[in-house]
Order: sequence, then C-alpha cells, then structure tokens
Amino acid sequence: MNEDSRQYLSAADAARRLGVKLDTIYAYVSRGLLSRHGTEKQSRFEVAQVERLALRGRRGVAPKAPTLIITTELTEVTPDAVRYRGRSALELARTEPFERIAEWLWSVPLEAAQPFIAPKAAVTLARSLSASLPEDAAPLERLRVIASVLGSTDPLRYDTSRGPVVATARALIAGLVESLPRLGVRPTGAAQASHAAPQQPERLAHRLFTQLTATRPTAARVRVLDAAMGLCADHALSPSTLAVRIAASQRADPYGVVQTGLGALSGALHGAASLSAEELIAEVEAGADPAHVIGARLRRGERIPGFGHRLHQTADPRAPALLELVRESFESKRAVAAAHEIVTVMQTRGLPAPNIDWALAVFVRAAGMLHGASEAIMAIARVAGWIAHALEEYESPTQFPWHALYVGPRAEG
Repeated sequence: MNEDSRQYLSAADAARRLGVKLDTIYAYVSRGLLSRHGTEKQSRFEVAQVERLALRGRRGVAPKAPTLIITTELTEVTPDAVRYRGRSALELARTEPFERIAEWLWSVPLEAAQPFIAPKAAVTLARSLSASLPEDAAPLERLRVIASVLGSTDPLRYDTSRGPVVATARALIAGLVESLPRLGVRPTGAAQASHAAPQQPERLAHRLFTQLTATRPTAARVRVLDAAMGLCADHALSPSTLAVRIAASQRADPYGVVQTGLGALSGALHGAASLSAEELIAEVEAGADPAHVIGARLRRGERIPGFGHRLHQTADPRAPALLELVRESFESKRAVAAAHEIVTVMQTRGLPAPNIDWALAVFVRAAGMLHGASEAIMAIARVAGWIAHALEEYESPTQFPWHALYVGPRAEG
C-alpha cells in the first residue's frame, strides 16, 4: 500500500466508515461536509476528514461516537435518589457512621467490621512533610502529598486482592485524616479514653473535625460532618471516579488509584465547585448584597457555584438532607443566614437548586473551618467510593475503548 492510498478512501469505503448510503456521501459533498478528490468516476476522500466526521459527528449527519458504558453494583443515581448497593444513601448517612458506609460499599459484612487505624510511623512522616508545605497550601494539596507519603511507607501496597485492599483502605483513610494539621483540641476525656483503649479509636468524623476547625466538636456538630462524609462517599461515574477505574484496570495499587482520583478532583471543573461556593457565601457574610454578587457572576458568564447538577435536573437530594442538619446545629451562625439569602435570590429568579457542593460549603463556613475544608471533606469521603470502584476493576477489568484520531501535519517526503 503506497502513501497515497493510505491518505484517501474510495466513496464506497467512506460510506461504510460513516454508516451511510453512497448517495449520502455525495450529499455531504454538496453541503461542504466532505471534500472530493480525483475524478467524478473515481472519487476519493481524505481519511482524516472522514474520521473527523465519523467520530466528532455533526447534528443529523454523522453517527455519534459510542457512549462508554461501565457496569457496576455500587451506586445508583436517579434524578431524585442516590443508592449505595440498593440502600438509600440519605438513610445510611442519617443512621450509620461513615466507616460503616465505606465498608458497605466494600461489601464488608457487619461482623467483619474493623477500626480505621493508620500506622503511627507513616502518619508522623506524612505530618512532617505536610508541615513543610507553604502555610497557605490548600487542604486538598496537602492530601495529595500525604497520600503519596503513606503509599511510599507501605511495602505491601501492590497486593490487589480484596482483603488486603480493604485493610489498606482503612489505614489510608485514617492516615489522610490524622496527617492533616490539627486546628482544634480534642476533649480530654475522649483523648484519655482513646489512650486507654487504642482498639476503639475516635470516629473518623470526630478526628477530622478537630483537624479542620477550632470550633468545639460537640456530638451534634460532629454528626453533621459524619453525615456529610457519608453523602459524599460515592456518586456514580464522576470524572475522578472514571480516572480511578482506568488506573485500577491497569493494576495501579490502591494508593496510586487514590492519587489519580485526587488529581482529577483538584481540577477547576470538578472538586473546586465547593471551594468557589465557600467564597460566594463569604462575600455575603461580609455584607455584600446577594443579588449583586450573583448578578456579577452571571454578567461574567460564570456558573453560580454549588447550584444545579447534571444528574439531578430538579434538585440534588443530598443537599437538603445535609442542609437540614447544618441548620439544626448552626442555626445562629451568620453563614447559614447568608446562604439562605443567596438561595432565596436563586429561587426567586427560577435558577437551579443547591447541590451537595453548596451544602458542604455552608457547613464549612458555619463550623468555622479553614478555607478549602469542603474540598478536603469531599476528597477523604470519596476515597471510600474510589476504593470500591477499584475493587470492581481489580476483579473484572473494564476493556476501555482506546482510539486516537491523528489530525496533525503529515510527514514530509
């Protein structure tokens, strides 16, 4: 086959590639969608042009690129519900601690539940390296460093069978929490109880609360964080989860899988929505008019962070569930009032309803947590879901359809 034949297709071959009749090919030519070369009896069409038409498509003309379908037994998302392995995520978040929800996603029976404990030496090293980062480093950036350090200290991280992966996941999540700089002080009684009975450590939500805020960790306030983590544990095939499944399908170890998820989550189009929502609430807390704050963003062509959801066109059911708990525990806080003012303006104009990113931001502001804490909560909670998806890939890897369409310059000579 010479160079010329590789660059062009006959009319019949182009029709087969596009899945259309031969007459349709010439209709495309008349519409300017394809360029014809050669003579009328021996028409030829550039391979690159046909590929662009086939894969990118044009409305009502070329077939669309195939949709990627991944089968899973984990999370079902409908317009008005989220279910983890058939159970309502909202109900689980109301009744179960985050640890149990994570183990439910991992198919761990109740009688096999284990505490989430991180190796002390690994946490000490991770804390040390995290402390060397710039003082204004975002919590999510610290988590990426921490995850890398925790993985480097685990010589058995490459075992991807179910039991070892679940054990690794417990230690990894606990390590991410424990290695963050601590802002609050834990009650003396709880600390003594933990020292006397290390086999019964504090709940993860309690440990994380004191890492993110100096606000007193009452049972009710910690319960809000516990519920938030449960609601954020998984949400079908988000971009970070897809990245995680691709990494796991190539047998990346659990730490590598989580690093992949954290990298995707850190993107401006993914996890940063809650961070932007924190900033929106802070503006109104400081006295800005909510209508003017929203209007300024709309004028710049920006989406209002924390509102609307691709999979929940009417309303994200997780948001009202978490916001109700926030109001019960932090009703007197200015952040709650400011958030309500913003939602009222949105509702008055018929704009989208709040989503889970908004509810997280309201909680973080009301609890006096450090800037970016909403991203950290989402990331740590989502590790549970990422590990669950990785387990599915380890047991039955997805054959992801790879196809690259080269559209660059042709080789000369």
